[in-house]
Amino acid sequence: MKNIALYELNQLDELAWPETFQGINLESPATSVFTDFKKTKPIVIQADTPISEVEQRMIEEKVRLKIVLDTSNKFIGVISLDDLNDQEKIKRIASGIERPDLCVRHFMRGKEDLKVILYRELQRSSVGDVVGMLKTNGLQHCLVVDSEEHQIRGIVSASDLAKGLGIAMNLSVSPSFFDIFNEVYSEAPLFKAYG
Repeated sequence: MKNIALYELNQLDELAWPETFQGINLESPATSVFTDFKKTKPIVIQADTPISEVEQRMIEEKVRLKIVLDTSNKFIGVISLDDLNDQEKIKRIASGIERPDLCVRHFMRGKEDLKVILYRELQRSSVGDVVGMLKTNGLQHCLVVDSEEHQIRGIVSASDLAKGLGIAMNLSVSPSFFDIFNEVYSEAPLFKAYG
């Protein structure tokens, strides 16, 4: 076994910070606020997971969206905390599903209902372009697909954009792009370019 020496910490006072969120602005490359699944493991959940577990896990993990997999670990959709509101639960129970039987499959948005952006287009876009696209489409999250490799490459989200742009958001509620726009464009002249 090798001995590892310990040293006094007296001359250092700076922290290392992830490069991805340093100095991000609306002209920055869109890939700077993109969660790349080749670098970061996607946050997944099985379709048959009970809803009671899902909500608790998402709150504990501080995530608002999970990728849904079937029993063969194939992508079948996404689920967000917003999909799990009481009104949606009541609808499912009224349709005849017993409360203890409610699971991810009953609330998720299937892949056939999702719109995606292409990775190659994301590579040619700015953060402002992504904000504009998500605002126009009223999205909080958007999957990114690598059409050449036939893979879901990653995701862009309102919370990552807010973090990247240095906007403090209350993440117990979904940050809307209206919230982000109000914060960013109150100081930036680019609002007219995307409004």
